[in-house]
Amino acid sequence: MLTGKKTAQSLSDSQWFGIERYYAAFKGMAYDTFTESIESLINEEYMKESEDHVYTLTEKGEQLLVRENDRLSFLNHLNGLKYASIESTCWQAITLYVQALSNALYGHFSYSPVVRDFSVIQKVKSVFPKSESERKIQAEKLYRELSRVLLEHDNQIADLFVKKLSGYNRIGSTFEQLSRIKGMSQEETVLRFRAILHAFIHKIASEKMNFPMLHSLIGSFTEAPALTRSASLTFKMLNNNKPLEEIMIVRNLKLSTLEDHLVEIAREVQDFSITPYISDTEFLKVKEYYSKTNETKLRPFKDAFPHLSYFQIRLVLAKEGGKHATGSSA
Repeated sequence: MLTGKKTAQSLSDSQWFGIERYYAAFKGMAYDTFTESIESLINEEYMKESEDHVYTLTEKGEQLLVRENDRLSFLNHLNGLKYASIESTCWQAITLYVQALSNALYGHFSYSPVVRDFSVIQKVKSVFPKSESERKIQAEKLYRELSRVLLEHDNQIADLFVKKLSGYNRIGSTFEQLSRIKGMSQEETVLRFRAILHAFIHKIASEKMNFPMLHSLIGSFTEAPALTRSASLTFKMLNNNKPLEEIMIVRNLKLSTLEDHLVEIAREVQDFSITPYISDTEFLKVKEYYSKTNETKLRPFKDAFPHLSYFQIRLVLAKEGGKHATGSSA
């Protein structure tokens, strides 16, 4: 989950335990590094193992979190489950556009682009202003829109975003350079940058009318559903009017796997209808029960609606944004 391995299990587990923001928080982290960190926290008496591979905070650990709460408040802006898959593409589009526009304004057209990804280059080309007058207008709009977002955050975290940008006669700082400048670990530097980037993406996606320039640049990336590769293939076949039985045969899927895909699609695709799998009447009953109880386990739903399958219950909760009850029935 922390490394961002996109499986139906890791996606549902991150919601089941209410830790969506930390999904893919440490991409590339080795398992040994993770276990060493756990052992270190235990040795320093911040955590203890209550049962096999289950850990709880000690009083000392709780006190540490209270002391560090303000300093770590930037973590509230992380949304790894939603943005981990597109954060790199969005950032590349922003920094390449800034670099290209900055150089063009200075009449400098011979430089090495900081991004080589073809899809990003094509996106930047599609929105790049052609004339000098248009470039000046877009530069002013870009500055205003960037400033509006960054001014909502403290200077330290906003400064990371700005220093990572490339421009005329300037290449953005590396995380290693920034960690030295800021006097913090490289891991914290990366997390702080990703937090401001996620907040940035959320702002542009949710208020596109207020940020037309930036939305034209990254909007298309934010609108794609965050599905696993396998669920994406299932979704594509559903859109081509393939029945479930055919999808199972063609893709050699178990029913339980296909149900996981449908739950994932229901959670991520806003206009995906679940009425083929549960009636409107039953949907409203489960929805009302969820609203009244705010229940976080599947079993009470099954007790309340014994005639419904776990799959049907999970579908409703996924559609309603149920954070804790979208995991498998197992």
